[in-house]
Amino acid sequence: MTVPDLLVRGLDLPPVDTTEPVAVPAGPTCAITGQSIVEGYPIQTLCSDATAEYLDTFRGQPCGYLGEAASRAFRWQRQTSLAAMIFADGTCYRPLISRTSAAQDPARPCWSDLVRAVWPERRGEECLILLTTEMKKRLWPRARAGVLGSATALYLYDASYSVAESRVVDWPALLECLDLVEEVYTAGFVKDRIRHGLWSYHRMVEVVGIAQSACWERALAGWRARPEFLSALLIAQKQEES
Repeated sequence: MTVPDLLVRGLDLPPVDTTEPVAVPAGPTCAITGQSIVEGYPIQTLCSDATAEYLDTFRGQPCGYLGEAASRAFRWQRQTSLAAMIFADGTCYRPLISRTSAAQDPARPCWSDLVRAVWPERRGEECLILLTTEMKKRLWPRARAGVLGSATALYLYDASYSVAESRVVDWPALLECLDLVEEVYTAGFVKDRIRHGLWSYHRMVEVVGIAQSACWERALAGWRARPEFLSALLIAQKQEES
């Protein structure tokens, strides 16, 4: 399934309400998914004066066509500008990073809890994962659909970390990294020091001790260059909040 397919199924997006699909010239592909299509919607009929990033969004085809699912996902921008984990069976989660905020809205789980809850029960299932702190940008055209497992596609966006990219993560490794980060975070180290180095947080090094700090620093050093690290750092919660 494509990213728009998963969005349409998981969010139950309605059809395009502004125009009807038309037959397209022979040989075209959807300007977002790259799939061959026989009918679709001209991109210009779906856009407005406020539409930005034409070339990036439509793969250099601003005068081309979108297939049915891509058109629905593009048309209903407010519904699709979101953080989400969606599976091929239509199960859709709208997670929150803060466990405190998630506790106030039972319909929206905490990311830290969700990434653990879906493994290993949903291993091998097709999915779309948008891990973002920006709810106003249309990010899904840059994302990839994938399969939950050792090479899971995940789109990560956070301005404070200067990251906006699709990456491939090993799900069991993500959980292992998250356990470590949350252990250090719970001990009192702030996320910025966990990201860049524990030794610069002198007060906490004194509190937990040099031996323990050195042990954690060695472990974190092995994760910082891996694709799982920033995702784990972003969603990490202090363990006493469980």
